This record gives sequence, C-alpha cells and structure tokens, in this order.
Amino acid sequence: MRSVASVLRRSVLLSLVLLGARSGRAEGQITGGIGAMTEILAAPLTGTGTSALQFGVIVPGTTTVTVLPRTSGGGEFRITGVKNRKSVDISFTLPTQLDGPAGASIPLSFNGNFAGLCEVDTSGACVVPSFVTWNPVTTPSFRDQPTRYQPGRKVYAFDAYQVYLGGTASPSATQRQGNYTASVGVLLVVN
Repeated sequence: MRSVASVLRRSVLLSLVLLGARSGRAEGQITGGIGAMTEILAAPLTGTGTSALQFGVIVPGTTTVTVLPRTSGGGEFRITGVKNRKSVDISFTLPTQLDGPAGASIPLSFNGNFAGLCEVDTSGACVVPSFVTWNPVTTPSFRDQPTRYQPGRKVYAFDAYQVYLGGTASPSATQRQGNYTASVGVLLVVN
C-alpha cells in the first residue's frame, strides 16, 4: 500500500512538471495602483522698503528731531504674502547713530512707540482698526495675529502689511554740516 506521503510527493512533482512546461507560454495581467499627492505652499513672503526714515533738514542748534510712525517722514516697509497666515513676527536692527562727514555722527533713539504696522486692503489703504504701535526697544520682536484686532479671525484677510518706523535724532549744537545716513534692518517671520 502506498503511503499518503508518497502519493502527495508524486502529485506535487507532477504539478511542478506541468507548471514548468506551461511557464514559457504563460500570460498574465497585473493590476495595481499608486496614490497621487501634492502640497500647495503659501505665496512667498516678500518685503520692500517703500520710504526711508527722514529726519529732514536740521537747523544748527536744534537739540532733537522726532519723527512718528505713519507720518510723512516716517520709514515704511511693505510686506506681501501674509494672506492665510496665522501670525507675523517683526523685528528691527536699529542703528544707534546717523553717520556723517569726517566721522561726525548724530545719536538716534527708538525708545518709544516708534514702530507700527497695519493690514493693507486691496485698494492699498491701511485697515485702521488693525493699526498698532509698539516700542521696538522694549519689544524687540513684535508678534501680530489677526485676532489682535478682529476676534475670531484665524488668518489675515488681505495679503499685505505696512510696517512703519519713527525715531528721534539728537544733533549737537555744533553739528558738522553734511549728509548723515544709517541703515535699518527689518526681519519678518511668518507662521
């Protein structure tokens, strides 16, 4: 009597021989799939200086000249790409003086509410309820969020912000005649 194992071995061998004989002519079809994905990035953030901080013509003997933000002499910086963001952090690198001819300088101060910003609508106008000022010395990095002036709003409605800067120049009574300049840095971080 043949054992069950022997019968199974012969059946397996016969199956392998038959499969081997048909493998050259075998045709097949494979069906599968893959996923498709993308991530849409937010518009790039850009910033451009639109107006220099101008202390104007200083008459000898003048002890201080103060320029407030969002005035004709105030510095302005336009930010675009903020729409649908959760917040904007604004920091300044502030000069300590204006440099002039032959090593002359005029001390500068920004210790006061000399920084400001507002959201700008599609017509280019400041959205007045969004306008805010702060002291860039005591608050070196200011975080603005849409909920600051419009509770419940999670993202900015418009795409542009205008950043403003004022300050105080304190020339001496015998200040050397000439042009004086300095650079202001603006750092923006959006979240």
